[in-house]
Amino acid sequence: MANRIEAMKPETADLSEIKMITDQAEITDTYALYLDDESHSFDGMADRIVFPRSEAEVSLLMKNAFNSGTPVTIQGGRTGLTGASVPLGGIALNLERMNKMLFMNYYDADGQYSITAEAGLTLEDMVKAVLSKSLSNLQKTDTKEQKESLECFLNEPDDYTFPVDPTEMSAWLGGIVACNASGARTYKYGAVRDWVRRIRVVLVNGDILDITRGSIRAEDGQFIIVLSDGDEVIVKVPRYKMPNTKNAAGLYARFDMDLIDLFIGSEGILGVITEVELGLVKLPANIMTVMAFFPTEEDAVNFVYDVRSSESLIKMDFLEYFGPNAIKMIKEKASSAGLTVPAMKPDTQSIVFFEFSYTEDEMEPKIMALEELLNKNNTSSESSWAGLDRTELEKMKTVRHFVPETVNGLIAQRKAVYHDVHKIGTDMAVPDEALRDYLKFYRLVLEEQGMEYVIFGHIGNNHLHVNMIPRNNEEVKQGMDNYMLFAKRAVELGGTVAAEHGIGKLKRAFLEVMYDAAGIAEMQAVKLALDPKWLINRGNMIPIPSALA
Repeated sequence: MANRIEAMKPETADLSEIKMITDQAEITDTYALYLDDESHSFDGMADRIVFPRSEAEVSLLMKNAFNSGTPVTIQGGRTGLTGASVPLGGIALNLERMNKMLFMNYYDADGQYSITAEAGLTLEDMVKAVLSKSLSNLQKTDTKEQKESLECFLNEPDDYTFPVDPTEMSAWLGGIVACNASGARTYKYGAVRDWVRRIRVVLVNGDILDITRGSIRAEDGQFIIVLSDGDEVIVKVPRYKMPNTKNAAGLYARFDMDLIDLFIGSEGILGVITEVELGLVKLPANIMTVMAFFPTEEDAVNFVYDVRSSESLIKMDFLEYFGPNAIKMIKEKASSAGLTVPAMKPDTQSIVFFEFSYTEDEMEPKIMALEELLNKNNTSSESSWAGLDRTELEKMKTVRHFVPETVNGLIAQRKAVYHDVHKIGTDMAVPDEALRDYLKFYRLVLEEQGMEYVIFGHIGNNHLHVNMIPRNNEEVKQGMDNYMLFAKRAVELGGTVAAEHGIGKLKRAFLEVMYDAAGIAEMQAVKLALDPKWLINRGNMIPIPSALA
């Protein structure tokens, strides 16, 4: 296996055929949404917004930007929470017109189907097409293998899906790969990284890399990229140690790592991902989905430890948590919507939301084992909301979304009065043994301050989101100070400052807490090797070296 890859020249493209918005009044009016993301933390600006339709057009735009020294901000669906896709000048390169599903493959070695698509396809559209087998619009079934793979897939009696379940289904495939997105089912299936089989990337000079997992590995801690003009670029793998937790902070780094992993989770600072190939899995025939209601937070956390233990008969697909303030929001939203949350008692203080699959033979012993764990932690199946089909799961997901919907509504109201107000949502994860202490630390700090907050999220991975909800501009500063305090504590416990949302422009200071100056310098060296003028996604993840500032 080589550590050397040769870049390709693109096909020709015509600049005049690329949709391009240059009028500033039109940009700030008609295209105002392209100057923002879901964090609403930056006042974006762009000299022009471009909408390429093909990889060749992306390549031409990047080559021209490189020659002129113009910064480029890559945009997916702008669903991120870190300002990464917000342009602060230069070109906003939006991939919404590159939204085609291309072809399917089947891998005999692991019995896995995959689907390849352009970067601008939404996760929701891909999942729906795969689940319903509505794949007549695949754009490329040129090879015999692709045709056979599609034919076999369409004749499969079982349903298939992409197993990683990011909460924001309107995210685009290029974005979820660039950010190594994850979600509830990361507990069982891992993050997006684990399901990426191949990507195509346009480099800053317009050259193209086609990277298949397992084909290029670092040797002696480095890669060699041969550009189309014959020049060689040496990329040295950072030597810092990544945390042993769910993690989306900084560049992936292992001494003998796969080249594809350098770009996955790089937040687009190394190149433009234009095409992705993602693995699929068969949906289990039987699932049980449960919202278990607990009288105390301690009971809920103890249940999580019990069900995660190696002795547990039940292997969960996901484990989600809602704390006391989240439950207040759920009750209020459900009441205003005229909905009833089955089995939830007035004294409920915590919820654990989970799902597991089973065969007919396993059903009775698993339910008995679950009842035993619930009873041990002061609740029962009778005090839980359970469902045996995906319709019930969707109802529970609706209730789950009551919490972020309520938070976002409060933030919007307050921002109308106080411009600086924005949601401050933590994204830390810690090792298993630190979960109890870290959750108590959150509560101790926030309760003493009187800060309005809510805690919920992916407790299976010890990855709980604390949403601080500032009431005014002064509390925004308090919230950001808290974030730094929480970040430092997570690192002390062996965790990460960003488990799924990444760093972007908003969280660079927290990344420095995690990797210190030496680690940041190693990331800068990788960036400089691949983007010597520091043009792509400037301001994201790591600071511009003083020599280029």
